[in-house]
Amino acid sequence: MRVVMLIGLSLLAVIMPAASWSGENPSGRASVINGDTLSVRGKVIGLYGIAAPNLKQDCLDASSRSYSCGAASAQALAAQISTAIITCETRQPDQNGRILATCRKDGEDLSAWMVSQGHATADRQVSTAYVVDERQAWAKRRGLWAGVFDDPAPRRHTPFSAMHQFVAAQSDERANEPSTTASVKR
Repeated sequence: MRVVMLIGLSLLAVIMPAASWSGENPSGRASVINGDTLSVRGKVIGLYGIAAPNLKQDCLDASSRSYSCGAASAQALAAQISTAIITCETRQPDQNGRILATCRKDGEDLSAWMVSQGHATADRQVSTAYVVDERQAWAKRRGLWAGVFDDPAPRRHTPFSAMHQFVAAQSDERANEPSTTASVKR
């Protein structure tokens, strides 16, 4: 009887992760959709508590020159993640079809990193967890804070699917070339 019960529980443990998303904490290699959205194992994950410019958003740098801050944000996240295994703790779904999650690379909170580097802002509508990181980025004039930008937090995302644009960091072979930009896959 115990053997049958153990076999049944073992099968249930194998089947359940594929059958249910709620409560699942996905981990694996991630593809960057934009500066605050990843795809992990085919699931669209929004980085909890932050907002990044959309891919086509332009900002002004410290010299008042226009640049694609949305693409720069996504490329920074792609470079930070590279080919590492990402672990995510799901929090809640949002209205755009994403699961909000705290995702980590080698224990480092990616939301905190994005905000502290100035590539995203704290989304106070979701959480105040990253406000201190944002203030530090502002004080050091990092990333977005070096120039002028529209706050990405109030913008509406379009509904997401894993088929959206992905951003990939440069391969190691191209890392020594003068350009440090990542490529955007469509």
